[in-house]
Amino acid sequence: MNPLKILKYGKYFSESRFLAFATRYGKKLAFVQRGVVLFLCLRDSDTPKYVKAVIAGALGYLILPADVVPDAVAALGWLDDVAVLGLAFKVANRYIKTEHEENAKKLFPFGH
Repeated sequence: MNPLKILKYGKYFSESRFLAFATRYGKKLAFVQRGVVLFLCLRDSDTPKYVKAVIAGALGYLILPADVVPDAVAALGWLDDVAVLGLAFKVANRYIKTEHEENAKKLFPFGH
């Protein structure tokens, strides 16, 4: 999936929905911490708008239960979400700060 296709999922993202998702799954799924890093990068005023759009799309995809592979399908349902987060990380990599990663670890120490 290319970053432009991820953008359409941005309409499903909201801060409150993401925080509810992270609270619900943060202790169960190791990759949630990576989503929190992206969320913190999204909220950073130094992050360019196009990167924020990709991050919002990736986080919208993450919280959407019925995506390409529904999350209800045992382990397979999360693989596409992890792939989309990985792509968003590739786009946002230059803008992710050490403080984003440190704060995410404080909030969700489970996923390394």
